[in-house]
Amino acid sequence: MTKFFQTVSPFLVAFAFVFSGCKKEIETQIQIKEVEKKASWTEVSGLSGFERIILSTGSNGQSIYLQQPNFFTRLSTQNRSQGITVSGGRLPTDLGVRLPIGRDFFAYPDTDSSLVLCRNNEPLNYQFYIGLRRFDKNAIRLNTRLFSLSKCMAINQNNYLLAPYENNRPDRAFTFILAAVTPGAGGFPVSATTRKVVIPQALSSGSYVRNLAAIDDYFLVNLGDAGIYKIKQDGSYRQVYTYAIVDAFYKWQGIVYAPAEYNEMLTSADNGDTWQKSTGTPNHFTLANYYPVRDSLVGVFFGNLYTLRWNGPRFTSRFLKNDGLERATITGVEYLRDTVYVATTSGLFARPVKSFFETKP
Repeated sequence: MTKFFQTVSPFLVAFAFVFSGCKKEIETQIQIKEVEKKASWTEVSGLSGFERIILSTGSNGQSIYLQQPNFFTRLSTQNRSQGITVSGGRLPTDLGVRLPIGRDFFAYPDTDSSLVLCRNNEPLNYQFYIGLRRFDKNAIRLNTRLFSLSKCMAINQNNYLLAPYENNRPDRAFTFILAAVTPGAGGFPVSATTRKVVIPQALSSGSYVRNLAAIDDYFLVNLGDAGIYKIKQDGSYRQVYTYAIVDAFYKWQGIVYAPAEYNEMLTSADNGDTWQKSTGTPNHFTLANYYPVRDSLVGVFFGNLYTLRWNGPRFTSRFLKNDGLERATITGVEYLRDTVYVATTSGLFARPVKSFFETKP
């Protein structure tokens, strides 16, 4: 018995060692499992190619509208065959040209001296053309090279359009087209009546058209060194602030805000007629745009989203979940049928409004 045990034992030990090693290797393979993490924001699959490069947005409450290189898209549902209509034409392909999109119409430069007005729901039909050099013999070209966060024109709530253009006037005045637009419907064409707005400037001034926006029934224009001008629908204008480098204009709960460079904030309680300046605002107020979502104000800072609440001169802000958008440049935020849409230069992304306001970890 003793001899047999001594002869067989090494074999049993070796067999047990090999068997246990195989078993351990199998268990390790079973335990390795990669789980894909689902992002908070998911891309709308109905757009492809250049349609995913979104430069500007707008809405009429029933549909949202998207400007893309050479395309204009209407989205009522996330369904390519039923709810998404893409129209191609002679729209700008320049990624630096961001167009205004109103509730009923939008405008785009057909050439550097021709401005086209189009109905949102029929962008290729019933258009209205404004010949710039016929409009003003001193005109050179439409000015579409504004600050990168600003759209190159503005449309107010009463369908008035303000569009800057360059000129060869000896006095170097700033010039704008102010058009009262009738969008038309039911087979009737778009129409407009136009007038010039001419704002003088000092010959030594380094001012330029940096930013412009429509607020209610008027326009605010930042001319850099020349300050802020308010332009009314009747073409009248006046300087309302002497010097500011403004990144955006928006109105919220009766107050007009103008975030400016160097952590400054300008506010107006009388529709832009007079302004107060405060300092010390955070960096994410600079180089940001602002959008209403339901009853909240949402700021966009590169690929980040945050809510902003004002209480007099005091404020609170809270960053929202943006996983899925980290590498995107956000160009618009729209709310439609309980869904928040974020337009970017790399796709259109969506999230239910019920989870949109979740705080970023």
